Amino acid sequence: MFSRIQPHLLALGLGFVALGSAACKPPVYPACKKDKHCNVDLDEKCVDKQCQNCKTDADCATKGPNGTAWKCSDFRCQDPALAGTGGGEGVGAPCQQTIECTNGLVCKAGACAACSEDFDCQPGTCDIGSGRCNSQGSGGSGGCQTDDQCAMDEICNAGACEFSGSMGGGTNPCPDVPKIYFGFDNPNPEPADQEKLKALAACLQSNQAQLILEAHADSRGTEEYNIMLTDKRGVTVKEFLQNLGVDPSRMTVVSKGDLEATGTDDGSMKEDRRVDFIYQ
Repeated sequence: MFSRIQPHLLALGLGFVALGSAACKPPVYPACKKDKHCNVDLDEKCVDKQCQNCKTDADCATKGPNGTAWKCSDFRCQDPALAGTGGGEGVGAPCQQTIECTNGLVCKAGACAACSEDFDCQPGTCDIGSGRCNSQGSGGSGGCQTDDQCAMDEICNAGACEFSGSMGGGTNPCPDVPKIYFGFDNPNPEPADQEKLKALAACLQSNQAQLILEAHADSRGTEEYNIMLTDKRGVTVKEFLQNLGVDPSRMTVVSKGDLEATGTDDGSMKEDRRVDFIYQ
């Protein structure tokens, strides 16, 4: 009797194991159930099933200048003088880029906010005490030598940071490949678009056009993570083309994060995950 029941029990047990394995599958980022489901490198926390910059003031205890304590406001570590107070004139105003903000504020997550590090104000610096950028770091008015010294959506043009959207205007010698797409949370092009890059490389070798690789992400994920992801996408495309013989000095990567994301569902968000090719 036992020998006849045992196989059924074994099968039933395996079924429970399979169900248990499926139930333990982690949620798709930026959704989360625990902190470990969020980006560890950015020290994100899981808040109401969504990855955020911080959960409590304790998460910001050493995030200020020289390890000083900041406060967690709107799930972001901020200067205590500004956090939760409205921060003064212009804070919270809707924006798409920093040039739209006033009084040294920067555009973060679609709203004007205080700066928290020099990276926010490139090529200038951030006054941590006031949360304001110095004059060099606003609106592309500062001097520069490389693109890294400019804000996320700017490039260095003739010694000045300039909004990348105002660049371009050059003749497009390769109109068959205007952009390529990426899978969710993936820095590598879709397989079909890798073939398009091969065609683009062949086309670029027949001319000397200067090319901006403008990388984008959909709205899922934190601002910091999406900037990092789009930078990887742009660099991956640049290296892919370089390996196919395109001079790297002809290509400039501009990482826009989710700054221009418009998608609201899986279908439309696919259009946000792309690298645009803009010719100067």
